Amino acid sequence: MKNICKMPLLSLSLCLSTLAGAQAGVKLLVKTDMDCNWKLDGRPMDPLKTVNSKVVPVSPGEHLIQAATADGVTKIRIKAEVDQGQKIVEIQLRDEHYKELKRQQEETIRKEAEAEAALHPTWTDPDTGLMWAKKDNGSDVNWNQASEYCTKLQLAGYNDWRLPTKDELQGIADPSASVQAVFDEGSVVGVHVKGNLKLSGWHWSSSQGDASGGPWHFNFANEKPGDAFPLGFSYSMRALCVRRSGE
Repeated sequence: MKNICKMPLLSLSLCLSTLAGAQAGVKLLVKTDMDCNWKLDGRPMDPLKTVNSKVVPVSPGEHLIQAATADGVTKIRIKAEVDQGQKIVEIQLRDEHYKELKRQQEETIRKEAEAEAALHPTWTDPDTGLMWAKKDNGSDVNWNQASEYCTKLQLAGYNDWRLPTKDELQGIADPSASVQAVFDEGSVVGVHVKGNLKLSGWHWSSSQGDASGGPWHFNFANEKPGDAFPLGFSYSMRALCVRRSGE
């Protein structure tokens, strides 16, 4: 026990705490689901690996564990109360780390999309001469709202925007292209569209289905982009606006 207190960088109080824990047989057994750096009651400990656990003698009472992933992205704090015997503490970083990395990825994609759309607000398809808004409206709306959004859109000095037909949407589908997009449910998907357009969901067309009388919608996220069955007017989709260039 005397050798413990001779270790460098340990304060007297920490030594006494460790000694008290050892004498009382009180210990913390610390595990982790990701390699991490951690502290016990503010004292840096040796890095902890997923394949190992660490047993630390402590004094009875409450102890604070602070842990961070090796890249420093995700951090957690755990309070552990131990009165006697051995207390098992599991540092669970994996799920939070995945969520944080995903959030950062989504934020990066959104910022890049906003910057691109601000710099180049439109794209003109050289094959058809159609001018497209560089991004959609960004939220789900019903068909009437989508149509109104495009009709009222003022973009790049033009005010004659409209909803595209399903054939026009099909015309900018490109299975060989894959542009990263963030949909509302938080999924990052590749949308197969020309012009590096910034999309955020499925899209309304102005075309009406013969059987149901509802408008068609279009999905660029499919491996083979294509028009889908007609939907009722009250369904929610996105609005991507188009106009004839040169007019």
